[in-house]
Amino acid sequence: MAKGRATEQARPAAAPAEPETVGSPLLLVGLGYLSVLASLPLITADGIPAHVVGYVVGALIPILIIGIVRRVDLNRRRSPYYVPWGYLQPALVVLAIAAVVAAGLHVWPIATELAS
Repeated sequence: MAKGRATEQARPAAAPAEPETVGSPLLLVGLGYLSVLASLPLITADGIPAHVVGYVVGALIPILIIGIVRRVDLNRRRSPYYVPWGYLQPALVVLAIAAVVAAGLHVWPIATELAS
């Protein structure tokens, strides 16, 4: 047995956890497209209330989602672990065009009904 003070052996430090990468908010973009798709069956419906619901679901919600996606993406870009998705901006443009088309397809029957 050794005499003297017992010293602890230095334990190896645990390796730091691998940081997770942060990407674009693709789930929100998918919800925007799902919202436009959900409004499409309401185009063939008769009556103003169905078209108002279709307009809200197919046009207003996707436009709000585009704004939210851009805000979330901007916040995520501040992270050093951010990995951009190159097709985010084109996907948002296509979503905006689809929302405008859905808005037109729902507003036209409303205007026709109110005009007659």
